[in-house]
Amino acid sequence: MAKASKKVTKIKDEIKVRKLKMKKQESKIKKLKKALKKTS
Repeated sequence: MAKASKKVTKIKDEIKVRKLKMKKQESKIKKLKKALKKTS
């Protein structure tokens, strides 16, 4: 049981990390788009 719960928490941590990375990339893309609008 302990092994199984450890696996679950690991998966949950991975999902958290992925979501954070996605959010960071989204904000980067938004900033890039704003910069492109300013230059064009």
